Amino acid sequence: MILRDVAITIFFLWIFIDAIVVFRHKTDKAENRDHFSLRLLMIGGPLAWLISIALAFSTIGTIPWVALQITGLVVMGIGIIVRSTAIIQLGRFHTPNVAVRSDHQLKQTGLYRYVRHPSYLGALIAFLGFGFALGNWLSVLVLMAITPCIYLYRIHEEDAALSAELGEAYREYCLRTKRLIPWVY
Repeated sequence: MILRDVAITIFFLWIFIDAIVVFRHKTDKAENRDHFSLRLLMIGGPLAWLISIALAFSTIGTIPWVALQITGLVVMGIGIIVRSTAIIQLGRFHTPNVAVRSDHQLKQTGLYRYVRHPSYLGALIAFLGFGFALGNWLSVLVLMAITPCIYLYRIHEEDAALSAELGEAYREYCLRTKRLIPWVY
């Protein structure tokens, strides 16, 4: 139970700090290419979190291994580090809404050398770790059934916007890099 509470505390602290960092770069309407993905993230994400947390307080699906919860905390930490690093590397071009700034530059170094969407990869790793740290298989299932779908939709929107705006340079970048998992997908 203590590990579950630690996981919840770390998770919401991360979400709070992440939101402050990300939302300070919100773009104006002229640069916005987001059709629905931000709303989907803002509704679907918290819904998945709340359901998974509620399940963690039930006896159904309980994971009896403390070592798995500790591993979940470590995985969550790795995900937070990956996401934070990606956000820092992209700088002001990392926005909460899908946007292409008028002076947008294609980032192809750091984590972006290996995958096109490392901040989403980091978030998904963190959500997976969070599910295990909650100590409930159903929490893992809910988080991994909902959040990847939301992020895959967002990736589709983002790739389309960047391809339309940056043209051939972005399409060539897409040929060299995978979306989320280096050398795989």
